[in-house]
Amino acid sequence: MEELHTKQPLLAEVLLAVTLPTSKIGHSSATNSLVPVIGAIYGMLMKQRFHELSLVQKVVTITLANEQTHQKVYDRLQPLGITLSHSGLLSTMDTISGHFKTELIDAIKERKQFRIVGDNINFQLGVAHARKSSGKIRHMEHWFGSTSIVQNMSFDYLSDQSPQCDLRILPVASFLLADDNWKYLIDDMNRPVARTLTEFFPWLKFAKKAANEDILGEHSQLLHEKNKVIPLPIMAKNEQKYSDVVDILDSYESLVNSVHISAGMPPEPVHIGGDQLTRERFSGAKRLRAAALTPTERFENLKPITFELFHLQMTVLSSFYQILYHTSNTEIFTLHAKKIRLQRKDADGLDVKNHYNDCKELAVSFIKSYIVEAACEYFQVEDTNAVPNIQLPDCTNMSSEDINKWLCELVRPLDERVLRDSRNALDKIQPVSAENHDYGCDSMHVYGKVVLEIGLVYLRLNDVIKIPDRNRLLRTLKYLMVFLKGHNHRSKYALEILQFLCQQLAKLSEKVANSSLYGLFVNTGGKTNTHIPADLQMEHLVRVTKNHLKSMCSNVSEASMKNRSSSFHGMNEISDKYDTETHVCRRAQKHKTPSSYQDELHLITDLRSVRPFHHVCGRCIQSLKNMPKNPITKLDMDELVLWIEKHKLHMYYDVGH
Repeated sequence: MEELHTKQPLLAEVLLAVTLPTSKIGHSSATNSLVPVIGAIYGMLMKQRFHELSLVQKVVTITLANEQTHQKVYDRLQPLGITLSHSGLLSTMDTISGHFKTELIDAIKERKQFRIVGDNINFQLGVAHARKSSGKIRHMEHWFGSTSIVQNMSFDYLSDQSPQCDLRILPVASFLLADDNWKYLIDDMNRPVARTLTEFFPWLKFAKKAANEDILGEHSQLLHEKNKVIPLPIMAKNEQKYSDVVDILDSYESLVNSVHISAGMPPEPVHIGGDQLTRERFSGAKRLRAAALTPTERFENLKPITFELFHLQMTVLSSFYQILYHTSNTEIFTLHAKKIRLQRKDADGLDVKNHYNDCKELAVSFIKSYIVEAACEYFQVEDTNAVPNIQLPDCTNMSSEDINKWLCELVRPLDERVLRDSRNALDKIQPVSAENHDYGCDSMHVYGKVVLEIGLVYLRLNDVIKIPDRNRLLRTLKYLMVFLKGHNHRSKYALEILQFLCQQLAKLSEKVANSSLYGLFVNTGGKTNTHIPADLQMEHLVRVTKNHLKSMCSNVSEASMKNRSSSFHGMNEISDKYDTETHVCRRAQKHKTPSSYQDELHLITDLRSVRPFHHVCGRCIQSLKNMPKNPITKLDMDELVLWIEKHKLHMYYDVGH
């Protein structure tokens, strides 16, 4: 606009005269709203006079490409002067393809670290798009995508001495929940229970705001800054082949060295990781190169190597469904019956990983209804509208912290009952008192207890991922390790958690342990409670890449995809700047009021009619052949100790982490 006013004042006056009524000419508010329109018109006119003056068209073209627009759109809008042609788009992407390296160099100069997470990108290549080299047949391609995440937190004040201690002599008790861990784990579970009760019990509405406040941890004040996510070029490599994985790590090592040298800094180790399979492949490739001659060939700048948390969430939810979901169940209090009752057809409990969001929504509603039912039984009330015979506090002069303390004390006995069986099993304590007597003769009651325990731990895992805290996460992982081990003796994620705990408690220095743990998260919204797992961010990149592949039609080759993926970050930056300058409306992707609330009220009403937590000896589930059981109670503690000792020793000598 300054250029237009300076070099073409007459044209500026004409455009303002056409677009504004006479009475509004000179009003800054009216003129400012027309800046994008007049700027675009001026850009279109100048492009016709001087073809090199195409900045406006380049910006519009890139913003369309960032939304994976079809090739034909550019060729249709180019004659109007709105965009470049598709070939012009490819040329522009060449120009910005190196921007991702510039961003990493700038981050290093600011004394910030970055980490890398990767995953396979699998897609079908049809006959029409296949090249002669592949035989012109429909086939599956396996490529590899990666993204770098700039870390905002620095732990330079912590010790960098590694290892923290000798892993061989670290006691097994360090990997299990001690008495103080159980206390804090119960405190962790208090919050989702309190949140649920204040949502459904009218007499607790005064505490709803306090219950929904974020739980701030040790480094919460440093967690509010948004992470910069920088996609890296796609590689035509398959993580299922170790030869390809070695090439992937070679490219990582080369990238780490080049950006540090360009920033004038000595290379520093970079945290890498992925899901369980990717982590295992990375570690295996590093073992293959352990005897190489140079540090670069040994990948010494790629450490530590860790698993990621989104796939752990999926594993825990899958276990929840494997234990509680059976298609033969028709009783009103069972998970399958509730799926039918709420018509959640997409919540396929037999294939949770491919229907994760739908299964998660059903599970959360199911868990919340059981929390309310357990509370009704505990408070001895007929329904959620009845007020129990307890003394409610005068909250007039109470702070949010005081209200939360009162809520925690209110629900603590309920949470202690939920975890009692697991704690007794791990402590080898047999229930002997009348209060602790076995309810095995009441199948409905047993089912309800399993729902509550697994459900609350799953909700707790979701909470600690949303607002990361190292102490809370380690407590949750210790519980999940024995839970997954009890559910499946060969559980891969139980072993992944044990290996991660070995890193955190012994092998890594305090500095690296903290930075690698908080590196598992990505802040996507610039708030304390807007974190997601790093591998979920990688899943978003996989989805975007597949959409770009569709928009490329038959031009899908290693070179073309590498060129386009190299420009992903530059395209995102340009598009975000365009949205800001033109005040593009950001449309909501979800409803403000969850649509599940009414469904949950129906579930609560159904559960109140059968009262699963009211012990009735002899009640059974006719359609259930094998009664659900808490996996932790099935564990042989002596075998668990031997398993931990065995893998502890293996981790001590392993060079692949």
